[in-house]
Amino acid sequence: MHKLTVILGAAGLALSLASCATTSSSEKGGSAPKAEPSWVSNPRSSYPEAQYVAATGYGEDRGTAEKDALGSLISIFGQKITGETTVSSRYSEAVKSGQVRVSEDSDVNRAVASSFDLESVVGAEIKDTWFDGKTYYAVAVMDKAKASLTYAKLIEDDEDTIRSLLDIPSSDRSTLDAYARYDLAATIADANARFLNVLSVLSPAQASAKRASVSNGDSLRVECLKIAQGIPIGIDVAGDRDGRIAAAFASVVSAAGFKSGGKDSRYVIKANVSFSEVVLNGNPNKFIRYLVDAKLTDTATGSVLVPYSTNGREGHVTASEAEVRALRAAETKIKDDYGAAFAEYLSRLTAKK
Repeated sequence: MHKLTVILGAAGLALSLASCATTSSSEKGGSAPKAEPSWVSNPRSSYPEAQYVAATGYGEDRGTAEKDALGSLISIFGQKITGETTVSSRYSEAVKSGQVRVSEDSDVNRAVASSFDLESVVGAEIKDTWFDGKTYYAVAVMDKAKASLTYAKLIEDDEDTIRSLLDIPSSDRSTLDAYARYDLAATIADANARFLNVLSVLSPAQASAKRASVSNGDSLRVECLKIAQGIPIGIDVAGDRDGRIAAAFASVVSAAGFKSGGKDSRYVIKANVSFSEVVLNGNPNKFIRYLVDAKLTDTATGSVLVPYSTNGREGHVTASEAEVRALRAAETKIKDDYGAAFAEYLSRLTAKK
């Protein structure tokens, strides 16, 4: 399979901007501040609406003022600066880990290369700051013409990548690999919806022309769910008591959208669980140690996809109650830790292409 190339830049990502700004003020403790720049009360007076999108912010220090200005700029595009969404966070992590790659286009590359430091839209700049002796002010600006080209390129290249992800042979449709491809494609489509939202403000005509060709993340997730429901994952646990450990693994599988159980499944979680008494000198309580070893296996290839092991001990005045607590602890560990390991495996699948 060919290496996937994805464009970085969910609207939750950011451009590092400190070096771009000039300072038209004195610092605290310095000489008297200069006259208030016109952009403080009206950014359009310095950055005309026909050419720029601009917004001001303020704070007790320069960093806070710059972030506030970027937040105000983001609000123009309908975004939120307080915390990344799940989608934008996953998208940025995928870029950092190498699952998706920054475009080699020099203009786009420069626009996004330092985009992890602040929460803003790609292409924004802090153009100026001012200190009135008590409060810092900053103005965040985006050049409409330049940014329009960047976002148009982001959208086009991301759609090319989505097409590559979905180019799956029919024989491979009912596989975890196919599921992971659709899942990542949905994430990229969500990012492109954000890009289109920004482009609609920068250049309504360009956004309108591209709207019909932008993939829908929700539609891709529906297809992803269909694939998952067609991939039963068998669960075989030796040493299980009352089937509770198997049920814990089944809850992880179900939470990810897959069916659990079934005979002759290609994917099987094979596990062993054991409980043993532990004697602690000088401690009158009874202690039970639990040990769970599991492997998600692809029976078609014999590969171990997700190895997993956990252990611990629980105590009580009686051995029977200690064992109950140990079993409960093992269930919780599986639901939390194995669930995270399974999700991480799925997210890594597309990085191998």
